[in-house]
Formats: sequence, C-alpha cells, structure tokens
Amino acid sequence: MKVLHVNSEKSWRGGEQQMASLMKILNNEGVKSSLLARKSSEAYKRLKAENFEAWEAAYGGLNLSSSLKLKRLMKDFDIIHTHTANAHTVAYLASVWGGKTPIIVSKRTDFPVKSLRKFNHSNIKRILCVSNKITEITRGAVKEPNRVQTVYSGIDTSRFDGKQKDLRDIIGLARNAPLIGNCSALAPHKDYFTFIDVAKNFPEQNFVIIGDGPLKSELQEYGKDLSNLFFTGFLPDIQCYLKSLDYFLMTSETEGLGTSLLDAMICRIPIVSTRAGGIPEIVIDNKTGYLANIGSVDELSSQLRKMISDQNTRSKLIENAYQNVKEHFTREITAKQTLKIYKEILG
Repeated sequence: MKVLHVNSEKSWRGGEQQMASLMKILNNEGVKSSLLARKSSEAYKRLKAENFEAWEAAYGGLNLSSSLKLKRLMKDFDIIHTHTANAHTVAYLASVWGGKTPIIVSKRTDFPVKSLRKFNHSNIKRILCVSNKITEITRGAVKEPNRVQTVYSGIDTSRFDGKQKDLRDIIGLARNAPLIGNCSALAPHKDYFTFIDVAKNFPEQNFVIIGDGPLKSELQEYGKDLSNLFFTGFLPDIQCYLKSLDYFLMTSETEGLGTSLLDAMICRIPIVSTRAGGIPEIVIDNKTGYLANIGSVDELSSQLRKMISDQNTRSKLIENAYQNVKEHFTREITAKQTLKIYKEILG
C-alpha cells in the first residue's frame, strides 16, 4: 500500500507531529508513506531528513499549481491523506480535474464546515475527526454522515523519557519555585489573555507561556505589569522541559482535542482547562482534571486553587489521567485505527 500525505502548513505544530508519527508507524507496518508539503516547510525538511519520499508545492489560497501537481502524483498512490484544510482543498480540486485516487481527510479543528462541496465530493471516502465533538459538527454538514469517523489523536508516550531540563533556569527562577504553564502557539483561539488574567489572581505562583505566534507582542504588553509571568518563546526541545511544570493551565476558546494536554498527562502534570471543543473527552471533570467554562477567569481560578490545595485528590487525578492516555491516546492506537480504515476503503 502506498499513501501520499498532504500538508500545507509552514510551521511545525501539533498536526504536523501527528502526521509524522502516523507516517513512521505506517512505514513499520509495510505502508509506504510519502509527503507532499508546502515549499520550505518544517514538515518537508524534517521528514525529508528522515529519508521519507517528499515533494514540495506552493500552497496559498486555492493554489492551482499545487492541485495540478497532486493530480499528477495521484495515479502513483493508493490513498491520498490530507492533514490540513488547505491540503483538503488542493486534493478536492485535483479530484474535480480528474484525479481518481480515494481521499481521506483528517479534521483537527472544531470550526464549522464552510465548503460543503469539498466535504461531499464522491472522492472523499472518509473524514477522520480527532474528537467526537468535531465528528458531531461535521456529520451535520455532509450528505453521508457514516463517512465521518472519530480517530483520536495519539501521542508518543516515550517522548518525555529522555534527559530533563528545568524551565526555571531559562526564566530565572529558583529550582523550588512553583510553576504553572501552557505550551502552544500564541494564536487568538488559545485565549492567553484569560491565562494572564488568571495569573493576576495568584501572585504567589509563577506562570509561563511556552511558544511563539502572532499575538506574542500583544500578550507581552498585556501582562507587562506582572512579575510572576514569563514567556520562553518557541522551544524545539520542549520534551526536555515540560516536566518542569507543576500545573498545566489551558484557556482555549476552541480546541479540536488538545494533544498538549495528553503530553501533560503522560508527564503526570495536573490539569485545569476550559471545556473547549473536544477537551472534555480527555479532561474528564473530577476524574482526570478540572474543567471550567470558556473565558471564566473566576471559575478557572477557583479550579486551579482547588487543584493546588488538595494533594490527595490531585494525586488521584494525575494517575487517572496517565492511565487514560496509556489506554486510549497513544500514537500506536491512532495508527492501528487509521490503517484499518485504509484497508476498508481499498477493500
């Protein structure tokens, strides 16, 4: 079996990590996995360096050259698997222009479906959603709801087993200083303004934002008066630092699933999060973490205060969360379910 994975992102974020993990495991299962990626993208550079067959394309809007390039490549593959919204558009156009290879679409966001045509095209054989919440939203927009399935994102549970470093050394804190953080792109839907507002209620704690993005300067300006707030920027070796956190605080307004939460769980970091998107499917309130309403600084602060003060309950939540990841959210489980769907499509 030969599968061409299509990705239009320039940067390296959660979706790209998920795609790379899937490609590696599939290769070990005898599925030849290749890549059509954005020109000069991190995905192209990283996977090419790992000896994956890869091509570059110029993505951007409805880029015709990318679609034509994919149409030419299609005949050499059994399945096309798209991993971003723009890649989905490119594959849809390649099919409109005569490409016959069946397409699988991975949908990682809980945004409503806007283009009905590209989701309902006959060449789109499956839409794989990373949470039941996204599946529910997407099924309401397609003619054949049975083509929409949930395949949860899974993580590499051994990723954090290596040598650890302390974030406190980067931001200038004592090794015993308490540290609450989040790790994600500094994008509007992550609602880091609420994260900073929560930090204002805990002057005795330290808060760190790990990541980079378009809102970095605005967020730094918003939190400039807080002596307990720190920004690290993007850390390429985050797996060496994540265990430094004492608590993980997620304040997203929308979220497909939230794989950074899975990372925190496998690192045994207790979680307080909003109920955005598919998050309640992994952060089960009072079982694997604490949840609060989106944008509610008071509720997030109350849940965080409860997490900090009750060590016995915190220990139970940590263990429950760790076991939940091991049983349901590993990359091996994701790959196994995806491969089963590939085989179903090909008969």
